[in-house]
Amino acid sequence: MSSLIDKWTAEHRNFEKLLEIMERELVLFHRGEHPNYGLMLDVVYYMIHYPDFAHHPAEDIVFSRVAERSPAISVLIDDLHRQHRRIADAGKRLQEQLEAVVTGVMLPRAQVEQPALRYIDYLKLNMQSEEKQLFPLARQVLKAEDWAWISGRLPRAGDPLFGDSAEARYRSLHAQIAAEAGCDCIVA
Repeated sequence: MSSLIDKWTAEHRNFEKLLEIMERELVLFHRGEHPNYGLMLDVVYYMIHYPDFAHHPAEDIVFSRVAERSPAISVLIDDLHRQHRRIADAGKRLQEQLEAVVTGVMLPRAQVEQPALRYIDYLKLNMQSEEKQLFPLARQVLKAEDWAWISGRLPRAGDPLFGDSAEARYRSLHAQIAAEAGCDCIVA
């Protein structure tokens, strides 16, 4: 079932597209210009409601099974579980900050910029660790019966942005990504 790892790798590329949008908006913010806070909030909302509730929990199931098969890497697995919790906590804090700005609350620049940069860094580090260390190990140590066991425990959530059709909340975000890709497509 290494197709699951292929799916996660593709999702990581999608998450990177969203982080690039966030980074561009943060450059505007840092220069004192006016970023699209609504777009930034949509990115964070998506990252909280899809990766944190479907993608990361599914990875955690696989990583726990890898730790059972290869106990020597349990420290790395524990670190990845902590990273997922840190990402979720940082995302919630960033969402609160962006919601405040969108509703008109004046916040010091650092109170928005630093949490956003930290959140982006956490996600990038996590994806890099998974792809370089854990995904290859999962492919190596997990057997067909492990993947069958895993399959029965995975969250069943469709991707509301990159799935078959973008949900209403994500249409402007989807259009932005499609425009940057130079297509009238569902971006994957």
